[in-house]
Amino acid sequence: MKIFFYLSIAVALPLTQIGGCTPIRKEIGQAIVLQSGNLPCFSIENTEKTRAGEANLKAIEVIGEQGNKIWFAEFKKSSPFTPDQCIPYGQTTDIYPAKMPAEPLVPGQVYGVTLYAPMGKYPYEAHGYTADFCLLERPGQEILVHQVQFDSKTSRWLREFCKTDVPN
Repeated sequence: MKIFFYLSIAVALPLTQIGGCTPIRKEIGQAIVLQSGNLPCFSIENTEKTRAGEANLKAIEVIGEQGNKIWFAEFKKSSPFTPDQCIPYGQTTDIYPAKMPAEPLVPGQVYGVTLYAPMGKYPYEAHGYTADFCLLERPGQEILVHQVQFDSKTSRWLREFCKTDVPN
């Protein structure tokens, strides 16, 4: 019986190591939401591969709180996209025409953005980047773009911040 136990460990251990050699596909990376005037501007996380221009931007999609699509632009030709580039909400060009024109954003509502930008040479890297954001209204001042943050202490996204008034 002891020999069977040791034999099964001798067979099982290498098999568990083989399974550990295959990287897990990282489906989604972090989108970055910045301010451009009174509108959000969208970029991607800053990693070694994204800085090198390995992410190929194919489309941008913004959805509303109810899951409805409120803006969608698709790139005619996939182009390298780096963290120092930013696409303002609703902006379109001949290269990335709007498949769905941008609807007005409403302060206090939470929106989601997805940038589809796969890394062709790196199948185990992110192929999309997402973030939630909102617009905050400050009385008598311009709109403030806010990216929803994750609270690691409570393990939840702080979306309720978007529902509060911002003091002057």
